[in-house]
Formats: sequence, structure tokens, C-alpha cells
Amino acid sequence: MLRALVEREIFPDLIVGTSVGAINGALLAFDPTPGGIARLSAIWQNLEEEDLFPGARFKTSWARMIMRGNRVFDNTGLRKIVETRLGKVTFEDARIPLGIVATDLETGDEALFTSGDLVEPMLASAAMPGIFPPVSIGGREYIDGGVSNAVPIAPAIAMGARRIYVLNCSARQQEKRPLNRPMDHLLHAFMLARSRRLEHDRPLYSQRVELIEIPSPRLGFDVGFTSLEHTYKMLRSGYRHASRFLDGELAAELAADPGLIAP
Repeated sequence: MLRALVEREIFPDLIVGTSVGAINGALLAFDPTPGGIARLSAIWQNLEEEDLFPGARFKTSWARMIMRGNRVFDNTGLRKIVETRLGKVTFEDARIPLGIVATDLETGDEALFTSGDLVEPMLASAAMPGIFPPVSIGGREYIDGGVSNAVPIAPAIAMGARRIYVLNCSARQQEKRPLNRPMDHLLHAFMLARSRRLEHDRPLYSQRVELIEIPSPRLGFDVGFTSLEHTYKMLRSGYRHASRFLDGELAAELAADPGLIAP
């Protein structure tokens, strides 16, 4: 999606990201160029499952779901990815303004981080409940920003946005994802909950700002939670779909089925 945008000379004046969008958004904010987007793509294509989910190949990791604790996987892999690319940086070091959304573990409120240390808010925003550990910032515990606001339109408006390109990367299956295990139901419910905030915010803010939602393509295959084997295929599909949308080639399809724009 980012590649399709910059090829049409659409560059961001500010970036607001939630969850994995916080990771992508932060890396882009430090290098908002075609080359930076190519490097971002290369990062994802070169990652192995163990890079993100230490111990994912061993059943003992998933056994932690029924043991005492606050996560299945450590966030050491994610931290290494971030710190290797950015180092110890602050929001103020970014080339364009950046906002990152996380969720207060105690209250459920969304928190918008825009200054100070950058790495901890990034890890907090991507701390999927039960999968990665909560992150402590300023004496409070934070988890995945998607719990409170997966598509941070309101925070972008608060930062001064007037035209917002929404890059919603929630997967959309052509067929229903099989729900065979408790974990399948848990993840499915989490994804449903994430999508509801956008349904509420879309009509609320579309009169205040220009919202341009780039629809994600439907996937004709199932992507396992810890699987990275389809990364290239999804990047290519997302680029082609976004290009068609930006060039007006999806207008008829969207008019016939407005639901295509939904996550």
C-alpha cells in the first residue's frame, strides 16, 4: 500500500500507527522515501518465524497459555528488530511527526504517544494480549493499541490531520477461517473486536476530515498466526490492489459492494 502511494507522489505529513502499524509507521517516519519503503518491505520478507516468535516451533510455547504468566512469547525478538533498525531513538528524532497508539491495561483507554522514548511505545502498541508481555511506561502497563483503537483516525485528527489515508492491514479471507481450537476462537474474537471501532468512527469523522480507505484484498489462503511464509505474496497482492484502487479501477466493484472497504 505504501509503495502504491509514493509511486503516485502521495507522501505523509504525519503518521499515526497502531499495533504492527506502529512498527511500520515508525520505520517509515525515519525514512519516508521510496527507498525507505523498499527497505521496510525487505525487512518483512527476510524475517523468520523465530525472529518474531521465539520458541514458536516448540509446543512448550503454546503450553504457556494454560500456565501462570502474561505472555506466550517474549518480545525480545521484536525489540531486536526495532533497535537494530532504529537504535535508541526518540519521537523527536523522526523526520516527520509520528504518533503511536497503545492501550492502558488497567483502564482500557487508548494512549497516544508522540514524544520521548520511541522503542517502548512501539513494543507496547504491538503487545497483543496474552501473546506478548505488557510494556511498562511511566509506571503504567500498556498492551496492543488495537484493543482500544486499531485504526487510529481520532488520534490523527488530534495531531492535525485533514486528509487521512487509512491503510488497514486486517486480513480478509475469501473463506471463513477455520475455528477448530480455543486459540482460533480467541484470535477471531479479537479481530472482530478490533474492527468494530472503525465501524463506529467512519461515519463520525468522515464529515470532519477526508477519509481515503485503501481496501485490503481478499486472501484465498489461510495465514497461520505465527507463519511468515506468505509475506511476499501478501505484499504483492496488497500493492496491486492498492494500485487499482488509487487508479480508480475498483470504483465499480466498491459501488456494487460497499462492504469491500470494510476490514
